[in-house]
Parts: sequence; C-alpha cells; structure tokens
Amino acid sequence: MKRYLGIDIGASSFKYGVGDSKHGLQCFDTIRIKEKSLSAFQEIIAQILVHVQDQEISGIGIGSPGTLRMPEGKLVGVNPNLPFFVGLSPRELIPKGFDLPVYVDNDANLMALAEANSYNCSEAIGLTIGSGIGCGIVINGEIYHGAHGFASEAGHCIMIFDGEECSCGQRGCLEAYSSVEGIRRRLQRRGLPYHALELPELIALRAVKQELYKVIEEGENLLIRAVANLITLLDPQKVILGGGGMDLGLYDIKRINRLAPKYLPKAHSQAAICVLAGFGNRAGVLGAITLCERKSGSE
Repeated sequence: MKRYLGIDIGASSFKYGVGDSKHGLQCFDTIRIKEKSLSAFQEIIAQILVHVQDQEISGIGIGSPGTLRMPEGKLVGVNPNLPFFVGLSPRELIPKGFDLPVYVDNDANLMALAEANSYNCSEAIGLTIGSGIGCGIVINGEIYHGAHGFASEAGHCIMIFDGEECSCGQRGCLEAYSSVEGIRRRLQRRGLPYHALELPELIALRAVKQELYKVIEEGENLLIRAVANLITLLDPQKVILGGGGMDLGLYDIKRINRLAPKYLPKAHSQAAICVLAGFGNRAGVLGAITLCERKSGSE
C-alpha cells in the first residue's frame, strides 16, 4: 500500500498528514504560521519533512490558496491572504534534491476532490467559507481547471455592481460580503465594534446585536444566490460547503437549502442539494493525497 504526504497551506497554518484515500490518514497535525514569508514557509515544510521522516511516503501533494496556472502550477495574479506567495510554484517550498514527485493544486480544488470522493459524486461543487471564499469544481470525478487553471473563482464573482471593495482589487465580489474577513472589513467600515472579535464570539453576538445580524445575513443571502447561480450553470449532484465559517455555524445549511431553490429554474430546484463537508479541516490534506494517488497512477 502506497502512502502519501498531503500538505494544506492556509492563511494561518499548515495542515499535513500521511495516508491514502482508502484508509484515511495515519497521522495529522497543524503548524501555525508565525511569519508570512517565503523563508518561513520553507522552514515549515522542512519541519514537516522531519516529522514524517519515519513514514514511507511515495509522493507529496500540496494545496495552496491563490490562482495556479496549469499545468505548471505557478501562482499568478494576486493572493490576498498571502500577498508574498505569487510568481512561484508551491513546489519551490520543497528542499532541492528531494527525489519524490510533488503535485500541487488550489486548496479549494483539493477540498472539493476529497469531499466529492467521500460523497461518491462524480459532479460536485465545493465551497469553503473562511478568511476568504474558495471554490472547487469536480466534473467526471476530476478537478475542473478550465483552459488556464483559473476556473472556480466563485469568491471573486461580482455580486453587486460597484459594491464593497474586495482584497482582490475588484468591487462587489462575493468574498467581500460573505467571507469572514469580508464581514470584518464591512463591520470596521461601518464603525461597528465587533470586527476584532474571534469568530465564535461574532456568531454568538449576532442574536442580540441587530446591526451585526444584518451584515451577516446579507453575506448569507449573497452566498445563497451564488450557490444558486453555480447550480444553474453546472447542475452538480451536490454543493458541499465547508471551511471554518460553516464549521462554526456562521451560515445555516438548512436556510441555504430552503432559499436557494427560489433562485433556480424548476428542474434544477428539484435536483440540487447542499450538504456540509464531512472532513472538516482535514479535507485539503486528504484531497492532496488523492491528487497524488491519481497523478502517480497516470504517469
């Protein structure tokens, strides 16, 4: 049985584990990011490789935020939560001379791949609600990248013309309204004293603070419309919602399922279903391992 190392790079931590898609993870851990720089990221990767040196692995999969141009896997454009991490491939974090194959993809793509595989879906959309909004599309059981690797950027679809400024440089993006950091920025711009709270506190307070409730409700309503648009375009078996925001209950999956059909053609509304991600913060790591398995098998 071959086992692989999966690494999921996030805005605040690296998650990693060793295993395979059939048996799951034999180990899993997290390293917090203390400094956002290339050298600090290379040091974290070096730590991970030391931690798993006793494991017999056959390859490494890396999931990264940002837009990756395929097939070379180079980060291009802007990377709002990790602005220094552009113009290179995540493969460059691996020490030179390392002789195992390394495969890379967008972190939300890998979440979607792992969750679709778990739900036995050949056609699925994965959405992660966290600091930003990630999206991955699975078609015929494989990640859909588009012509250049830029597909699935649902977080940067413009929902409101000339709306709130987004960290990507555009205005009115879904991420500017529905992501955790988007909500924080909107609260700060309104002079509301909640933007510095931890997410669980923010969620708890919305029940008693009407102005906070309205900002979060608008984020949820725009997310619902975005989900409906994705269903109309792609007709998936499932839309799988995960990430820290969904894990903590920022948005209500029952309300999403109840309201999304109102924005859908009749045929779509009878077929679509939204579900919560089942792997939690391990989905990106499992997706990276699944990517390794599939790439290794095709070479």
